[in-house]
Amino acid sequence: MNLYTIIFEFMGGTYCSQNHSTDEREALVRAIKENIKNQELTDFKENLLNDLNFWIEEIGVSSLDGLNNVWYFSFSYEDESYHCHIIKTVNLQE
Repeated sequence: MNLYTIIFEFMGGTYCSQNHSTDEREALVRAIKENIKNQELTDFKENLLNDLNFWIEEIGVSSLDGLNNVWYFSFSYEDESYHCHIIKTVNLQE
């Protein structure tokens, strides 16, 4: 497991969290699951997680060109744009 930092932007706000996950995809899903419980993010719904899991599998997260351990993921949901940066903050597997 590695430590990931997730920076999530939507509806004019920026939300940051960290979690230990096996890869960048799991880190993103875990961050959103945890933030759904956060009252600031009440706009999230459970069906968003289902859609998000599908989009991650279909589209994947993109590594940023020329950088190590940094990924980007974006999508639209109910006429809103969502942007997410995923950074492997600590590599515990080395």
